[in-house]
Amino acid sequence: MGPLPTANQSTDSLDALSYLSPARIRAFLCPAGPISRARFVEFVAQLQSTAVIRLGDVTPDPRPERVMFSPQGFPSGMLVYNFATTIDQHHSALEDLELFRRTLAVFGLVDYKNLTDISEIDGVVAQLQEQSPQAIIHKVILFDCPLEPNELPSPDYICLPPRRASRVTSIRTVICDLTSALLAELPLLAQAYQTADTIASPLARDDDYDSVILNSSSSSTPPPVGVRSSPHNSSGNLSISYSRDKDKQLSYPLSHHTERQRMRRKGRSMKMIANMYLLAGRTTDALKEYVEALAVLKGVNDHLWHATCIEGIGMCMIMLAFLNMPFTIPSVILPPIPNAEKRDQKPEPPHLLDLIPQMSNTVLSLYNRSQNFPGESVPQLTYVETILRTVNLLTCTCLAGGWNETARAAIVLSRPIPYVQLSHSQVYALKMGILEWISSAQAVRLDGVDAVDASKILTGIASACGKLGFYRKRGFVLRQLVTELIPRIVQARVITRNIRAQTPRLDGGGDEDEYYDDYDAAAELRDAGIRAGIPNSGILTLLNDICQVYGAPVDATDSISTFGWQETKTSILKMCIELCKVLPDHVGTVKYTTLLLRTAAGELSIDEQLSMVRSMREAYTTALTMGLEGFEEEYWDPYLVRDIGVVDSSLWAVPTRVEIGKKASDDVKGPFIYNPFSKKKDAEVEKRHLFVQDEPVEFRVLLQNPFSFELDIKAISLVGEGASFSSDVVSVIVPPRKIYPISIYLTPTSVGLLSITGCVVQVYGCKETTLAITPQVSAVAPPVRVKKFGLDARAYSTVPIIRDEARTRIAVDVVPPLPIIHVNRISLPQSSLMLLEGERRRFFVSLANVSDRVSATNLKVAFADSTTESLTNALNQGTRSESDRYEIEVFLMQRDVFRCVTKLDGVEILPNGELEIEVEVLGKRGLTTGSIDISYTHMDEETGAEAGHVYVRNLSVDLKLTVNASVEVAGCDFVPFSFNMPTVTAEDGKITTTSLLIKFLDSLGLPFEKMDDYCLMLLDLRNSWPKPLRVNLTTAVHENEDKVVSGVIQPGNVTRLLIPVRRIRDIDANAPVPSLMPPKQFTRPSEVSLTTSGAKNGGWSPDVERAVFWHREELLKLLRGEWYEEELGNDGEPVYNTHAGTIELRALRITPQMVDIIQVDDIIVDILLDPAPGVTKVGRRHWVIEPDLFVSLTTSVTASSSRIAPTSGVLRIQPTIRNLSPTLSLDVNRRILFNGILQQPVVNVVPAETRTVETNFIVLARGEYEFVASFEELGEQGQGKRYIGRDKVVITCL
Repeated sequence: MGPLPTANQSTDSLDALSYLSPARIRAFLCPAGPISRARFVEFVAQLQSTAVIRLGDVTPDPRPERVMFSPQGFPSGMLVYNFATTIDQHHSALEDLELFRRTLAVFGLVDYKNLTDISEIDGVVAQLQEQSPQAIIHKVILFDCPLEPNELPSPDYICLPPRRASRVTSIRTVICDLTSALLAELPLLAQAYQTADTIASPLARDDDYDSVILNSSSSSTPPPVGVRSSPHNSSGNLSISYSRDKDKQLSYPLSHHTERQRMRRKGRSMKMIANMYLLAGRTTDALKEYVEALAVLKGVNDHLWHATCIEGIGMCMIMLAFLNMPFTIPSVILPPIPNAEKRDQKPEPPHLLDLIPQMSNTVLSLYNRSQNFPGESVPQLTYVETILRTVNLLTCTCLAGGWNETARAAIVLSRPIPYVQLSHSQVYALKMGILEWISSAQAVRLDGVDAVDASKILTGIASACGKLGFYRKRGFVLRQLVTELIPRIVQARVITRNIRAQTPRLDGGGDEDEYYDDYDAAAELRDAGIRAGIPNSGILTLLNDICQVYGAPVDATDSISTFGWQETKTSILKMCIELCKVLPDHVGTVKYTTLLLRTAAGELSIDEQLSMVRSMREAYTTALTMGLEGFEEEYWDPYLVRDIGVVDSSLWAVPTRVEIGKKASDDVKGPFIYNPFSKKKDAEVEKRHLFVQDEPVEFRVLLQNPFSFELDIKAISLVGEGASFSSDVVSVIVPPRKIYPISIYLTPTSVGLLSITGCVVQVYGCKETTLAITPQVSAVAPPVRVKKFGLDARAYSTVPIIRDEARTRIAVDVVPPLPIIHVNRISLPQSSLMLLEGERRRFFVSLANVSDRVSATNLKVAFADSTTESLTNALNQGTRSESDRYEIEVFLMQRDVFRCVTKLDGVEILPNGELEIEVEVLGKRGLTTGSIDISYTHMDEETGAEAGHVYVRNLSVDLKLTVNASVEVAGCDFVPFSFNMPTVTAEDGKITTTSLLIKFLDSLGLPFEKMDDYCLMLLDLRNSWPKPLRVNLTTAVHENEDKVVSGVIQPGNVTRLLIPVRRIRDIDANAPVPSLMPPKQFTRPSEVSLTTSGAKNGGWSPDVERAVFWHREELLKLLRGEWYEEELGNDGEPVYNTHAGTIELRALRITPQMVDIIQVDDIIVDILLDPAPGVTKVGRRHWVIEPDLFVSLTTSVTASSSRIAPTSGVLRIQPTIRNLSPTLSLDVNRRILFNGILQQPVVNVVPAETRTVETNFIVLARGEYEFVASFEELGEQGQGKRYIGRDKVVITCL
């Protein structure tokens, strides 16, 4: 038995003109549901890998009426699938004569991953049956489907597991199941042919027979069968169909035909049964049926069908020989015995290799005889393919060295034939015989054959010529194919697109751009010879042969071929480009356009150049979209790089030169302040090309584009010899017909001589190409013509494109490196840090000197952060007030974000050494980025003295910082300590204000008697952090004593803290607002800020603004706030080892009213009731008296010691009735009788002096009364200040 097909055997490598190609079952693969182009091609490749099925692996159908083509009849047989992605409607008229052209199976391929619900494909099978009624099975294959069979809609849906769980055997099992279903349906088709009234020939006319179509109608009386398809109807109806109703038997009465017509119908039906046996793999049964059909058809002179029977017998014998199955050559095909005397002797059977050509000659002879009957003549395509199949068989036998296993495997399965060394005498006669067959195929006129079939025939002839070594003949045939069939291919593609538009797609919807809408896209790829990862195959190989025959280049080299005429080579390349566009073959379009521009760009007009480049770029983009790689060609112009030069620019020098010990006056020699000739020598030294190792240098490259289109360079970099270096890769678009300069940077990595020789360029649509520097206009060597004959002259007709003497280079010296410091590591992950506002963190930056020989000295650290720019911009705005400017200056100059903790004086980093620097960072609002700038150099006493200069390098460490809000000041207020605060009701009754104050002051350790020296600050703090924060507010109650008020603020809450604040006294509130910025000459304060500050501060005058500023500054000196994140440990105790920081109290904003509370006035007004009989003191400022009792009220006015001059004013006493409205509380004239007036002058109160004034009165009516004293200072022009006593006197009359 012959070798079984391997698992990787695919129909993608099966020859369409193989002698056994009619023994393959045509199966149509179409996309169903939402499926992408790439996935569909992948699924087709998986099915093609298992296209050869052994009948012994197929399960037979158990139904007795379906056993006609059971695989058990010939388990050693082999069934071969021809998986196609197009419906062959052009050859529908040939399907009765050649059943292998009929699509017998239709498989819908579904990508299960793109399905959202299995119900999306419920109607796919019905649509397949409607679109392809000629097929006998319609199945849907779900790839990567994990469902069980019982979960599928019907048995027509077949599930294929995912690839990780699916092996080749799994796919083969699915194909075997499909084969079993196919073989079970074939008997119905056979029964339809057996009972058909007439089976027509392909070219039969309507008046030849009385015939109708047998279809799958569900009518109880089916129409008669038999069809004749007109040759002018390329998309004619199928000749034989059948009923899928398994409950009805097909029986049709015969018409009144003659006996000859009846026998012809019988022979043709027997021949159709033989075809089915051959397709089903039952080769022995097929051979038997062919022999019986041949005897019947020969008797009725049915030459066309007789010839096809002979060809079928040859296929059966070849297949049996491949399977190593014994068989007997039928006597009906044996040649007659020439000598009558030897009839009694048993003749020796001829060799199969000798018999097949004789049978083919007989077939062709019968085909020629059939031309005498117009309705029974052979189609041109059938005639030529018969010749080409015979040529293919003889060619495989010739190349394999005889009739052996290799030859039979190549004939049946199109397996490659290894090279066999044969002498000229062994193969010459056989090749000449094959050439006669090829000539007979060329003699057939192709006028009535469409473009696709004509291309198939010509490429088959050319392929045979190439295999036999007839390269010139092969080139001529291919040129005929290209020149004559391009217009026909264009027309055929238009017809194909129209047919495709009439074929609806089986899907569940989807985007046209995302999913695969073209049924024959895979066929287009196959016909164009494009396979993923295998460029330059198929049609490209054929076109290359044409180019080689005529001397046109087939690839980009460093030489030019002078073989052939330039006009002919240009014409051939244009022809190749046109064919690649028509197919379309995007790889070929890119390749041959590149070769044409390389060979004959000067002969193309502007429009031709633009058209060529436009189509090449579109093809290149499409090829990349299809996933193709490695098909680019080298750039076509070797003179792209015209010049390369070093740019003398100090901007790109990494180190900065610093002179040591050089005075400015050293450069000044002579009477002139500036002498332009004094630095001429230094300028000449600067022009020397001296590169520092690891230092980038800028080069200026001149690029030439002599074409009429823009040159899109994707990547260009420098290339050179000598010292190693790294070059930047840049992209640029060079305008048409220009010499365009660009800049490229090069970094030497070693010391020594460096020679720049050119550039490595990658143009869009081309691969990387190394181009030399060619400053001359033309550098091509003159051609040298050598007289040779034949194709061997190509090897002697090449000249180099660029002469060696035309190439230039740039030589430079690379000096030893300077110290290089890199950041070895940083204690912050990914150089980023998150901290809260007011929090301080420390991190370490490890610096490493990667230099092996020099150390880094003179290290200096500077910092920069993102808040500097915003604060500087805010400071430069001239409309801000003086206090706002001072506030910005504080945050700019006193709130440094970074601080270097490590001392760097005298620190040196040795070669390959490290240094760790500790840096502290402050969480500042608005901080997002920061950088640490480290400057360093290498300088010692000897080097510095000899060289006189050093090179300083800078290293910047960028940090990403995130500052989240922590504790924010939401607001504040001040309340003076007062005896007359309202009481608080508790469970045990009323608690007096005095007791509350005493308790609060005692908790803070403040004496009750000195509460007038303090005020109560109500500070609202908001916690913006999602965790509880504990805050501690420290207030300076005395000069050397601080008090702490603490509390816990929950996330997102605002907490009010009561903080006692020592009142401020003895400050100069009229002093100007200072500035922290260094003074500038010839500047004066902005008048705009002075005029607009009052509007911004609610109409405050400059004096009030300064007073508020200084009191706020003094208040900030008394307060200090801290916060920390409070967490509970395992023992339930708080743990304070997480976030902690300070509260930014500069967010406090106070008003002039608050200033009146927190400051100690220059003049203090106090009022008391003198003790007397009948007067009882019940509180600090509360007395109870009897009615009609004469009492005395003492008011004191005290001037502060900080005052400079004495003061004078009016003392006023205002009595009111307590707990009444303002309009009623002032009506005391009938309730209190005063001795004198309530307003008295107080004159010349010197600093630190106290004046007292007594006021006598009698309370006439019972009730509660309040007395308040105020002093109105008399100023200049009647403008003075009013001072009100802080405490009130409450008198209750019982």
